Amino acid sequence: MARPGLALVALYVSARLIAYAAGCRFDADNLTWWMQITDVALLRSDLWHTLLYLHTQPPLFNLLIGLALRLEPSGFLWSMSLLYGVVTLGGLLAFHALARDLTGRPGLAFIVAAWLCVAPAVLLFSQKLYYDGLVPWLLCMGLWGVHAGIARGRFLTLLFGFAMLAAVVLLRSMIHPILFTGILAIALLLARGRRRQVAAAAVVPAAAIGAVIAKNMLLFGVAGLSSWAPLQLDHTTVDRLPATLRAHLIAEGKLSRLAEVDGFSPPPVYLAMLPPIAPTGQPSLDAIHKSTGGYNWNHIVYTRLGTIRTRDALVALRANPADFAVVLGTSFYHFHRPSSEFKGLERNLAAIAGWERIGNGLISLQPAAWFGSSLDKTRPQSPLLQIGYATLAVTLGFLSEAAAMLLTLARAARQRRWPDPAAVGAIGALMVGGFVLIVSSSFDVWENNRAHYDVMPLLLLGALMFATRLMRRRPVDE
Repeated sequence: MARPGLALVALYVSARLIAYAAGCRFDADNLTWWMQITDVALLRSDLWHTLLYLHTQPPLFNLLIGLALRLEPSGFLWSMSLLYGVVTLGGLLAFHALARDLTGRPGLAFIVAAWLCVAPAVLLFSQKLYYDGLVPWLLCMGLWGVHAGIARGRFLTLLFGFAMLAAVVLLRSMIHPILFTGILAIALLLARGRRRQVAAAAVVPAAAIGAVIAKNMLLFGVAGLSSWAPLQLDHTTVDRLPATLRAHLIAEGKLSRLAEVDGFSPPPVYLAMLPPIAPTGQPSLDAIHKSTGGYNWNHIVYTRLGTIRTRDALVALRANPADFAVVLGTSFYHFHRPSSEFKGLERNLAAIAGWERIGNGLISLQPAAWFGSSLDKTRPQSPLLQIGYATLAVTLGFLSEAAAMLLTLARAARQRRWPDPAAVGAIGALMVGGFVLIVSSSFDVWENNRAHYDVMPLLLLGALMFATRLMRRRPVDE
């Protein structure tokens, strides 16, 4: 491994050891209640049937948990900690390689990668049982694999890249299959002379995604990786309607009766409003509660809501577009709050609160951090003090690079010339980061600093590319 890579490994391992000495441990306190994790009793006793009948989300997260549960009692936490640590390290190295190649500035790439090795949010998410701890680094490894595979003509590197991209699609529904398809299309377009190699490397990962979508369609009539998608639309449209307007639209028959309740209502609420549903014989679909007492959010009832709740969301959007615009603004605001403040990280945050305050105050430029850590309830709560202004600047740099890239591609199309094959990594990073920033994160809203973490390395890549573009003083349409 090259010297910068060894230095990054040493830095990351040292940061993890220091955090461990300070009291950080892998935190899985959400294992039995988090709505994204299905019943742990079923994951232990009937993993494969449980995954087969999982429709609320892609299956990989629960697969990883189910496999790790076989190592109980003590092995579960250690195996998950090791998995998250290795994936994070692999993603950091991939980010460094991408930043070096895409900017041509090895020193700058190393400095930014070195910061990510010790960043509070990275330390916290790599020690928490959220899929977000894996998402950004799988994306980095995937984009690096496709970029390096095309640039160097290496089939196994390409295969690794597409496999990592498929893994993140099958882990987090926010990373939509259309993104995998788009990156594959760009790779095929740019990889002149190696298109068969690209197609061969992508066929198995693409088939894995297609198999899950086909399974959901055949078993549940759900055309996608998650039956919750309509409920997420309702969350930002129907659920935000003023009570009087909602009641009026229901009385007129424009909204269904289901609009009386929040989109993410538990199974008993929907079962009381719908015609009786015959038991399927599958515990993961029939049980109202998990064995640990919480609601079973994978109940079959959620497969019966899609058409109705999607129609309700469209009606609400037409009836009240102004409030939806406010929701988007709120989402953009929370997107730029430090990811280290996301709920559920408090246990380990308490161990590194001082470091988190330094990082948020000096690097992210969050004014509130100058008055105290995220755990300090007495610090000022003014919204303008909660934003990380350096984080906002990174987003603006990313969007500027995306606009510049679009101009570059438009000019290349007019001149009927092909972009450089090396552009696949840059275009892929801008595509995924832009999709999450503009589309997917709009439905997280109040949890949007978590969505920011999911694509944080890609936003940094875009901002670094734009910064180096300015340093070269090259016109944006070259």
